[in-house]
Amino acid sequence: MKNENHIITGIKSGDSEVLKSVYSDYFGMVRNLVIKNSGSELDAEDVFQDALVILFKKFNHSEFRLTVKFKTFLYSVCRNIWLTELKVRSGKSIKLKDYEKHIDIGHELALNWKKTQEETIQRMENAMKYLGDKCQQILLMFYYQKHSMQQIATALDYADADSVKTQKYKCIRQLKRSLNP
Repeated sequence: MKNENHIITGIKSGDSEVLKSVYSDYFGMVRNLVIKNSGSELDAEDVFQDALVILFKKFNHSEFRLTVKFKTFLYSVCRNIWLTELKVRSGKSIKLKDYEKHIDIGHELALNWKKTQEETIQRMENAMKYLGDKCQQILLMFYYQKHSMQQIATALDYADADSVKTQKYKCIRQLKRSLNP
């Protein structure tokens, strides 16, 4: 898929055909990145899914301007998500406010970061209020407290990590609907 404006518009609107095309065109690149850096196919799927949520948020922000190729931006977001996950797995601590850092790819983005970050946090806090307690717990434990799927499954009495992953996906879909009714 070569028309980057079409990709951005499709992701912004949740166009399933565009999302399928983005997956088929770019998932292999993300899978290679994750697998070559101590990850698995499931890890790559999580990273890719999380990146799409981040892209959805960024593309729906009025001040966002893509200043690099879509592929470069997607790769940078995925790389930063995976690096953050590797830090968590290695036991290095990550502060709560550091979560949003994995969407910051430095000079490549023409954003007023402080304003964008404050608006994003406010919108997320408002949208989180509409989620059920389990969804709030899963998202907070995964994104902010950096628990693994297995840790969340144990803490919240889910059968296994795959059950949590499925529920997390449903929660993210619900959160996206809240962000853009």
